[in-house]
Amino acid sequence: MHKLTMTTMCVLLAGCPEKEDYTKQKPEEVAATTRDNAPPPPQRPKKNPPPADLGSCNLSVTGGITAEQTTPGGKEATNVAYWFLPEERKNMMGVDGYVVNCKGDKFRFSLLPGGGKLDGMPFGPKKFTFVKGKSDGANVMMAFGQATLADPNGTVEITALDNRHIAGTIDLAGKVVPGNKPIKVTGKFDLVCPGFSACDFGDAPQ
Repeated sequence: MHKLTMTTMCVLLAGCPEKEDYTKQKPEEVAATTRDNAPPPPQRPKKNPPPADLGSCNLSVTGGITAEQTTPGGKEATNVAYWFLPEERKNMMGVDGYVVNCKGDKFRFSLLPGGGKLDGMPFGPKKFTFVKGKSDGANVMMAFGQATLADPNGTVEITALDNRHIAGTIDLAGKVVPGNKPIKVTGKFDLVCPGFSACDFGDAPQ
């Protein structure tokens, strides 16, 4: 009787365990190699910096108080959520919107998000109508030292908003308290994006 070889016995017994082929790469090694050989992510093109002139806010007050004031643009004058990259905006508090500050020695004026609505301050033009100090999507604050403008009526209209600037007009009336002095506030602003991550003044020369 012939002796069965090991190979024949393996066939008869439905096969032997296959020897590990050490020349084959394991899946995790293939993944690591793929990562190492992957091309780097594309770099964002370099952008031009903002201009030296960052705009201004020009306001006039008439009535029980008379004053005129022009204040410069810059990071203290405006902050627009849309001027940041989406991943940065996720870490910002509150809803998307913007702040406009016209603050000088004579008085301080601010346009602020009203809260409550995600699209209360859209990325584009919008007219806010104020009735007794309330509007759909925005708030206004104005102070003359310790005195404040109470329950104003009128409008603040955003006439332009893009990745370069925010512009608008102000036409409000109300009373300054204490004292109940009736005043009217009119003016305009055009404030340039001061260099936040999503500001866009065109690609810089390579």
